[in-house]
Amino acid sequence: MNQLQQDPTSHLEDIDLLRDAPYDEKPGESDISQNDIDQIPEVEITDDDLLETGDRTDNWLIMGGSYDSQRRYPGDELTPENVGDLELEYQFEHGDPPETAYQNSPLIVQGDPPIMYLTFGPDELHALNARTGEFLWSHIYEPASGADEETAPAERGAALHGDLVIKSTLDLGVIAIDRYTGEEEWYYNGACVYRDDLADDLIHEEIDWERSRGTTSSWPPLIYDGTIMKGSFGGEYGVSGFFDGITLDGEPKWRVNMCPESQWVGDSWKHGGGTAWASGCVDVENDQVIIPSANAGPWYGTVRPGWNPYTAGKVAVDTETGEYRWHHQDAPHDYWDYDSPSPAITYTAEVDGEECRLASWAPKAGWIFTVNAETGKLVQRSEGYVQHHNMWALPGKDDVEKMPFMMPSWVGGTNPQPSSYHPESRTLVTTGENTAWRWAWADVRYEPGARFVGDVDRETDEYLEAYNGYGGVVAGIDPVTGEVKWQDWKDETARGGTLTTASGVSFAGTRGGEFIAYATETGEQLWVHETDGEVDGSPVMWHDPAEDKVYVFVSVQGTGEVNVYSVEVE
Repeated sequence: MNQLQQDPTSHLEDIDLLRDAPYDEKPGESDISQNDIDQIPEVEITDDDLLETGDRTDNWLIMGGSYDSQRRYPGDELTPENVGDLELEYQFEHGDPPETAYQNSPLIVQGDPPIMYLTFGPDELHALNARTGEFLWSHIYEPASGADEETAPAERGAALHGDLVIKSTLDLGVIAIDRYTGEEEWYYNGACVYRDDLADDLIHEEIDWERSRGTTSSWPPLIYDGTIMKGSFGGEYGVSGFFDGITLDGEPKWRVNMCPESQWVGDSWKHGGGTAWASGCVDVENDQVIIPSANAGPWYGTVRPGWNPYTAGKVAVDTETGEYRWHHQDAPHDYWDYDSPSPAITYTAEVDGEECRLASWAPKAGWIFTVNAETGKLVQRSEGYVQHHNMWALPGKDDVEKMPFMMPSWVGGTNPQPSSYHPESRTLVTTGENTAWRWAWADVRYEPGARFVGDVDRETDEYLEAYNGYGGVVAGIDPVTGEVKWQDWKDETARGGTLTTASGVSFAGTRGGEFIAYATETGEQLWVHETDGEVDGSPVMWHDPAEDKVYVFVSVQGTGEVNVYSVEVE
């Protein structure tokens, strides 16, 4: 038993300080526009609806498709035999790349018509008629910290409960919006207290800087059994991460320090990174949320001795109390920016002759890690689905020319894009980057609001002799045995999320513009649509019984396209 298991509350911050702070005051401003909002049917989203969404074909109520984040469509209407009949139902362009980010994954609420809740970066939320793509209302939040117009931060989705649609903001807050009108109901300010220190203003100075892609992003909160859960960002800015539990009325409930002070040497935890900048996964059977954790900070580890938990891995905490359950680090004492942002997937499978609750994920390190979901004990590390060379080579100081090239690079492997899982064939489908790099470090001093990385130089323009020449891959892996079943190597990196169906079809996108349907178990290409941009979004799928159609959604970075495909089904 480790120290955190002996005292599972030791990583919790002083929630009373946050309750006494201006947690309900909004730093930024909202701009709301309404069109034909009368089209939106009244459909209250209950706890039972959220629990059952993974078994329904007419909605998609959680970013991961269900609490277990398998991103699996449960119907059999779309099959390997008819997926080739998919056609573009409608398409629209939105925003102005690069001022807008398109790494989104929408939610679909059943009804006549079904309603889509769709985000774009930075901080846009829209309600659309999911049949036609007509915009019904828009709520655009302007963060007080500002957002870089040339590198818009990503906005990857929202969450639903009751009559509310709830999203994170780039001011490290949460905003609750009326699903029928787009009007604000309440705001939770998570930035008014930081490291148990009350801010002088509404945002603490150490977490206040202009937001930009690559260093900041918003992921959808998770809502489970009366608790809204969300994390933080800024691992390249010398922060220590935190993960909040909030009531359904927007009040502070608990806060986890993602760099638990008792586990770090000296004051290194204060700038240790470990941000929870991606969405977690709820393991309903154990009432726990599995939180993705980012890189340690600064990148060079000499100033932070030890393992630096919880960085570069996953940590499981109780959804009601925030108390510690277990953690796993993909890259202890991380030197390589090996975040583990892609959400975990939970499922039940046979291990050594016994049924076991498991959690698996695809990290930047380029293997699938599978652990016992109850204990966090490692069950399997898969074969590499990207190339690995000179892995774990420590960077030198100042002179990058002395360093060997290594793989994977600091972008992975798999970065934030979510994987999908097909339990029928025990296949996890993921996308990954496959590039070489080397880097050298230099001393860096912490200053609030300034980058705190310590990378004097990074090179990716030369490659190892063993490099296969491909920039990315789509792969299918058995997460229990660790076998890589298939790989589809791509000239361009593959950074979009994936989607699978019970009938054995999986979808993935690439930055070469391809949106591809595969046979899940074999990797055979069944259908492809060539877009003009980079398919960075995460696809979702739903059935509209009134139209007798199945729809597949994906968005495209670079061109601002939103594509919705359909096929008629019986």
